[in-house]
Amino acid sequence: MTACLPRLGAIAVLAALASACTTQSLACRDADAAERSLFAAIVAHDQNRVASLMAAEGRETANRLRALDPEIQAQLFGTRMGDRSVRTVMMRPPLCLIDEPQGSNARVTYVFPAGRFDALQNPGMTGLQTGEPGYDHAACRFVMENGQWRLADACLTTFRPRPAVG
Repeated sequence: MTACLPRLGAIAVLAALASACTTQSLACRDADAAERSLFAAIVAHDQNRVASLMAAEGRETANRLRALDPEIQAQLFGTRMGDRSVRTVMMRPPLCLIDEPQGSNARVTYVFPAGRFDALQNPGMTGLQTGEPGYDHAACRFVMENGQWRLADACLTTFRPRPAVG
């Protein structure tokens, strides 16, 4: 029986290591200066500033934003304070950002109020748990343009279905 104890200990250690390898550890990052400027423009409901911060790839969306397109206005800013919108998420700092690469020149950044991020993550599930769009998170697509990450979609990725992982 005592000869089995070292083996059981080794098996327990290996099981713990295997478990740790399958559990994805997600760590928040803070917004950089450009992201803080963008998020401040969203909170201020400054559609012209948001449009001016967008990449060339998002020109059509930027033009619709400047023209006060009601669909974009509702998703980005909401019609009333507290509506499901990107702005509702941005108004609940501190913010937690999680980047999901989309190739070498694009990424989707998920933005959570920090407390919501912590509450949504379930150790029994793999991957990022995002919760309800426009309440628990916002999702903004960025592309690399002239060496800088620039907004490509006015954060409208928030309300698109998230692709299946794996």
